[in-house]
This record gives sequence, C-alpha cells and structure tokens, in this order.
Amino acid sequence: MGGFQKKVYESLPYPFKFILLNIKGYLNTKQRYNKEFAWYLNKHKELWAADINTVLAYQKERLAVLLSESFEYSDWYSPIMKDLGITLEEIQQDPIAVLNKMPILTKKERREKVDLIVNKKRETGMVGHTSGTSGSPMIDYIDVESINASFAIWKRFHHVIGVPEKSKQIRFSGRLIVDVKTQKPPFWVYNISEKQLLMSTYHLTEDNLKHYVAKIGKFKPALIDGYPSAIYIISRYINTHKITFDFVPNAIAVTAETLYDYQRIEIEKAFGCQVYNQYASSEGSPFITECVNGNLHLNLDSGVFEFVTTEGKPAQPGEIANLVVTSFINYKTPLIRYNIQDTVLLPKEPVLCDCGCVMPVIEKLIGREDDILWTEEKGYVGRMDTAYKGLDGIVKGQIIQETANKVVVNLVIDQNFNDQMKANLLQNLKERLGERIDYQIRTVDDIVLGPNGKFDAVKRNFKLDV
Repeated sequence: MGGFQKKVYESLPYPFKFILLNIKGYLNTKQRYNKEFAWYLNKHKELWAADINTVLAYQKERLAVLLSESFEYSDWYSPIMKDLGITLEEIQQDPIAVLNKMPILTKKERREKVDLIVNKKRETGMVGHTSGTSGSPMIDYIDVESINASFAIWKRFHHVIGVPEKSKQIRFSGRLIVDVKTQKPPFWVYNISEKQLLMSTYHLTEDNLKHYVAKIGKFKPALIDGYPSAIYIISRYINTHKITFDFVPNAIAVTAETLYDYQRIEIEKAFGCQVYNQYASSEGSPFITECVNGNLHLNLDSGVFEFVTTEGKPAQPGEIANLVVTSFINYKTPLIRYNIQDTVLLPKEPVLCDCGCVMPVIEKLIGREDDILWTEEKGYVGRMDTAYKGLDGIVKGQIIQETANKVVVNLVIDQNFNDQMKANLLQNLKERLGERIDYQIRTVDDIVLGPNGKFDAVKRNFKLDV
C-alpha cells in the first residue's frame, strides 16, 4: 500500500481492514498473475534446470536490455555512459564489458536521485516505499513487467521447495496488519485472493502466543514464510509447551532478516519440515534462494552478482563479502552495480550442487553490512549467533557494538538463565571478539523491533574507517 492508503487502512476498525485488504489483494492478484507472469514462471522453471551456458546466455540478454534502456531513458545513467564513451552497439556486443565500466551506485544516490534514475520509457505499475535498515525512506517505482517477472521467480522458489500452487500460506512481515494496541485476537487478516493469512509480528507476547498457535493449527498452511525472528518465537513456544499439530507444512521460507542456526533448529523441530532461506529486497535486488539440498544458489537469471571486501577489493573464496548487484527485477528503477550494503560468506571451494540447478552457490547470508562487527584483536566478525551455542534460558538476544572497544548485550531471559549461563556467554563473546573489550550484559523486559518490524540481532553503531 502507498503512504495514504496505509494511513487510511491503519485508522479503520478490524472489519473494514479486512475489506480494504481484500480489495487490495484482489487488485494485486489481477496485476501480478497474468499471461506475462505465466510466461516468466515457465521460463524461470526451465532456467533452474538448464545448463550453465543457457543460463548465462539469458543473463547476457537481460543485461543488454537493462543497459540499453538505461542508456536511452534514464537521466542518471545516460550521461554517465556517454561520458565513458559507451555506445548502444557496444552494449549489444558485450554487455558484461560495459557493466564492468560502470561506477558503483550508492545507497545515498539511490535514495536521493531516484527521479533521475528511473527509466522514462516504462510506465509505473506500482509505487513501493521502504524505511530502509537505517530508517531512511526510499521510493521504488516498478513497472508491470517487472512485477510479473519478480513474482515469477518468487513462485519458482516455492515450486523448487515443494509448495503446491495456490495452496494456503501464512506470512509474517513488518506490515501493521492490525492495530498495535490491540490486546485480543485476531492478530491477523486473511487475504482471500491469495489464500494468505497475514499475521502480525507486533503482538508476539507470551499471553498472545497461544492464540497464534491455535490459529496456525486450525489454518493448516502448506507454507509459512516471513521474518525468522517471528517464526522462531512461535516455534520456541510450541516446543516449550510440547504442542503438536495434526498437519505438517510443505516448507518454511524465511527472508528479510539473517537466519541463525539456532532459529533454524527450533523452527524445524516445531513444524517438522525443512526451513529454506532466501534473499531479495524491496529495492529490487536479484534473488538468492536455498534449494532442497540446503545450498544457497545465486539466481543468475534475476541479475548479476559481484562480491567485494569492506576495503573495496574483489573478495576471495572463504571471505565475507559485500554484495554489489545489477538487477533484472525492476527495469523502471534500474539498479546497475548497486552497493546494497548486504553481506554474504563465500565458500572456500566451488560447490557443485546435485539438486538439478547449476547456478553458483554461496556459503551463508550474513546480513546487512552493519551486522559485521570489528575489533582490533579479531578483525571482521560475522554470524555472532554462535555466541549463544550451548546456552539455555535466552529468549531473545541482541548484540550491539557501540565502539571498537565496547559491546552491549541485551537479553530477554527465562527461569533457566543463571550466573553460569552468563559466564559462558561472556566467554563465548571473548573467544569471538577478543579479551580487551568492555562487555556489558543486560537483562531487559523486551527488545524493540527495528525499522519495518524487523529484529536487529546484531548491530554496529559506528562506521569503520577503512
């Protein structure tokens, strides 16, 4: 929903919320799932199982379209390309070489220069708004063809992990589905057109969780997707209270936050099915999706991926790398060599997956650039979830690095947390970040959600001078 529609929706009583959301859901369904969508879905299903030369040929073809349209119809990219001496003929002959000549697009430029960046040839089919990880608002203009293509790749992912078409789904996201002050259920709204139960992430209190679990058991979704932090909270409640369901979802798919190993274990135990990770973005990043073998594949048919270190050098195998992306997901607001400020861990050796997809594999999705901590003793450190390994009594944990020498840990605990657990956590932190750090471990009643309802498990509150 746009800004005005969102304000109207949030002000309405629940029955009118249901009506308005379903009107919007119906209109979205008509726009997203048409003949063009069907063509893209079949195409991308074929590409998932295609040989690498076929995939790269398609990637080259889409890149040429993106660069050509940006050359002709973007007031941001056109002068840059012409200053570099790039021509349309060169784009058609070797789009990869042209891409390598282009400068990196920054977050600040993407946010502040969007009206110059847009492709004037394409009509706007939808306007999206995102708060961004730092709370800085962004506007995203999207054309209808790009909507069809992006949803086709998303549905391709569901197909790969075994979710039947048009099956019932539950989604946890940062949308304000119901009033945040609501004390009683329902904490959800049903989208009839897509058979999708939208559940609030803002009401996951201990008293409310039994209502969520009862609704999930009654609804029996084939897919549960959304923020891993929200699904983890519910899973922990299910496992703690030894609750069992009379159904098993086909899959759990998480996105928008870093998925930690302890969350995956808890969720799979609660629901009895595999958890699949995926990466995309509201700005239109190309996709990274997990296959049935548990490998994270770069969806080369959705864009071009580049990997650089924090120092700006090409990343090497086994290193944590910043993502620089060129996307085929949104031609209206083109992203060409965009520093999206998300990070991944590259495998030490190339991975040949036997799931049927030959697209390259990465080791892990780390998260935002700010999720990477840095100390003099240990250098760059990602994936701090391992600091909680073997500990009991921690309901939620948040690690905040205030300075290079100060780390604050906020914990929501239960009766199983004790002084020994605290000592073990402190030792784990020292092993990962170093001994010469001022560690402050605090117990709190709750941890406030970040922008758009996301849970910030790890934060660095200072810039790295590199």
